[in-house]
Amino acid sequence: MIISTQSVLAAQSDLPGLPGDEWVQFLDDDTSDSDLANVKPWKVLVTDDDQTVHDSTVLALTGVTIQGRPINLLHAYSAREGREQLVANPETSVILLDVVMETVDAGLRLVDCIRGELNRPDLRIVIRSGQPGHFNTSHEPYRTFVDAFTIKSQITRAALIDVLEEMLAPPLPA
Repeated sequence: MIISTQSVLAAQSDLPGLPGDEWVQFLDDDTSDSDLANVKPWKVLVTDDDQTVHDSTVLALTGVTIQGRPINLLHAYSAREGREQLVANPETSVILLDVVMETVDAGLRLVDCIRGELNRPDLRIVIRSGQPGHFNTSHEPYRTFVDAFTIKSQITRAALIDVLEEMLAPPLPA
């Protein structure tokens, strides 16, 4: 069975006593992987120099769908590779980005590149730092260019899925 993490709001008439509760939608057992093959996946770029971060992200997100779409993980192990992946995959929706890679500010330099040179205001940037002390008040200007911050050692599978659901949610009407 594939578990969709898309939240479904229960209407009061459908589930008396539970108005407004959020639920995880479970797809029918007869839903197969081939059904998802025809759905355009979300492209999420994992940019981190630590292989275990890549491995744990794959493990955490295998089989997860958001808004009925599967997740296709792309991988980069440096800021340079991250930039190359973004150029090669312009439909990438989210980047999970480490700050400290080949230099102590490689991830921040990539943020500058994404927002400036690549002109990608639509790309959602999630900083996943293993060294939160490297991202302090001296980096305040980046807070306007970054969509979310997490600490690798404290993020759970559920929290990672929640962050991606938030990042991939359709914008609210103005």
